[in-house]
Amino acid sequence: MTTMQHPSRGKIFNMVPSCILAIAAVSAALVFGGTATAFAGTGGTTSTKLSNGTLRFEARNRSVVSGNSTVFYGATEYDKSGGGKVYATLMMETSNALFQDTQKAVSSGQTISHSFGSKSIARYAPDCWAVGPMDADTGKY
Repeated sequence: MTTMQHPSRGKIFNMVPSCILAIAAVSAALVFGGTATAFAGTGGTTSTKLSNGTLRFEARNRSVVSGNSTVFYGATEYDKSGGGKVYATLMMETSNALFQDTQKAVSSGQTISHSFGSKSIARYAPDCWAVGPMDADTGKY
């Protein structure tokens, strides 16, 4: 598997057109500039350590689960380990779309997460990359 470098997003999962989603080591997927990114192949998880917690992103090619290699699943999670309450929106960005959850409050010791469900590789990630950013009232990660 190869890891791709996006100019502004850092390492990303390389979702190969052969329908195998490979995840590069980031959140295990990828972490760059505070953003968790995944590498596409068969899929995987990546994380990045922030000053008050850990941001994780996971992407899995459905072929691993059911043999359908035309779709992938993505999920973003934030585990807050310190600091005061923040309001955050978890997201998944691909080359052709931005998916986001509703804003949630999270305090130290809490975790928020969101699964973005099944997405078409051809429609949303034809160039094989996906990232799991978070937009919080303290900044974008």
